[in-house]
Amino acid sequence: MDYANIVEKITPSIAKIYCLNAKNKVDSTGSGFLFSKKGILVTCDHVIEGSQSLLCRFSDDENFIAAKVAIRDSEHDLALLKLESGDRSILPIGAREKIKPGVPVIFSGFPLNLETLTTHQGILSAITKDAVGTTTYLIDGTVNPGNSGCPLMNSHGEVIGVVNATRRERSDLLSKVEKMSLGAISLHGIDLVEMYQALTKNMQLGVGYAVPASYIPEHKEISELPENSELSKK
Repeated sequence: MDYANIVEKITPSIAKIYCLNAKNKVDSTGSGFLFSKKGILVTCDHVIEGSQSLLCRFSDDENFIAAKVAIRDSEHDLALLKLESGDRSILPIGAREKIKPGVPVIFSGFPLNLETLTTHQGILSAITKDAVGTTTYLIDGTVNPGNSGCPLMNSHGEVIGVVNATRRERSDLLSKVEKMSLGAISLHGIDLVEMYQALTKNMQLGVGYAVPASYIPEHKEISELPENSELSKK
């Protein structure tokens, strides 16, 4: 299937996210997309975790745009960012009743710290539910670090989910390795922590994961929320 027209259409709505530390240096990057309301960028919560400030850049524009955290949903690993500039189009949502195992899907983001928007195709392998009823989409497609927060779309470029690149077997162990300090372990002059981190960052998953779009929190201005609202406390 030729997705050239779809990719051209969705490109202006998908951004690379740069997470800066207290020294104003980039610690990590991820992906995000405009959804639900102009100026609101959806991403994964773990993408922005620990950052002091955030910048976004769209692949069709050289300028950086400042972003602020609007809502964080750690339960579903989702977050909404509010951009200073909100003149770009949002991505449409796909019909839920047409989301079934075996349908073709695409996802576009910025894996492996690439500056160019990269699109992958695959199929929706399965729809699973855990013990508490949380739904997860399994994708037969190449998901890499940096894809977290990018949109999972149907063949029409409509959003059906949010890709999560940290969902993997023994993710608890791998996340501990990723947070280890360099120089902690060495062998024959080789920093083993640095080597392990390089391996985990370049790990390609045969099966990818995504959160259904129905879990994306609704954005409301703080002034619109009642005082005792849970969102107003965040």
